[in-house]
Amino acid sequence: MSNLKVAALVPPEDPMTALDRADTFIQAAEISECLSILGNECLTIIFGDDRAATAESLLNEGPDVVFNLVEDVSEGADHLHLATALLDRLRLHYTGAPTAALKALGDKRVMKRRLAEAGLPIAASEADGPADARYIVKSATEHASIGIDQTSVVSGRDAAQAVIAQRKDEHGGAWFAEQYIDGREFNLSLLETATGTVALPVAEILFLDHTGRPKIVGYKEKWAADSAAYAATPRHFASAPADAPLHADLTRLSLAAWQLFGLKGFARVDFRVDDLGMPYILEVNANPCLAADAGFCAAAAEVGLSQTDIVAQLIETALA
Repeated sequence: MSNLKVAALVPPEDPMTALDRADTFIQAAEISECLSILGNECLTIIFGDDRAATAESLLNEGPDVVFNLVEDVSEGADHLHLATALLDRLRLHYTGAPTAALKALGDKRVMKRRLAEAGLPIAASEADGPADARYIVKSATEHASIGIDQTSVVSGRDAAQAVIAQRKDEHGGAWFAEQYIDGREFNLSLLETATGTVALPVAEILFLDHTGRPKIVGYKEKWAADSAAYAATPRHFASAPADAPLHADLTRLSLAAWQLFGLKGFARVDFRVDDLGMPYILEVNANPCLAADAGFCAAAAEVGLSQTDIVAQLIETALA
């Protein structure tokens, strides 16, 4: 779609920001270029603590659609819905997940309960699992693997509780533990189109040289591109015929999660699969990263869709 005024809504930029936060502005620059290629006008509006100023800027500019790239607010990562709530009040079209979905997915503990209530498979929580099982400790609200490293995987409930207390001291916020699934890791990206929600090719995260240490996608594996941890967890799309039933199951579960949370635009669902072939939903990610080198664009490229194609589709969906 062309000849539109598109506002990229972003958090305030901080020169000292962490790698995961800086990624927002890489996306913003790349998406602006895509919008220009499509023949649209793109402007940037800051969603900071002065929400009245943000509202005034949006009303003054009067964009046809807002590209929502707010991944950080001062209230915490579980309050990303505040950005779309403002857009709802201003009656503006915007890309990606609606307010209700962002609110439901803001706390992983709430998300897991919703999945379990719907009969979708999740790993047992530290409270429900065996006392001597292996557990992985995670932030309940952060969505960038913050605080996840090799020490996050421990044996036993008491050890998990100790790591939870340590992470609270180090990072603040709420933390929880769930049973560690020592198996394969997959993710599946979903894109909404005029004919329905399309499942893109399944990606597997390979764990190279992990003998004797937990298979995780922690902060370094996700963000430190020059690290050994990053190099040891490459993304892989080629699949063996024997994996076809598993991929079909992952697709079914991803679409079920999409419908459960009322997602829009695009999303990604992360899985662990145990040695018996049983999949567990690790996380449902609304508005995943759209940087050219990130997983969503990589999956789209497998079916011939460019980053610009994705941006065009998201704009079209937002305006539909």
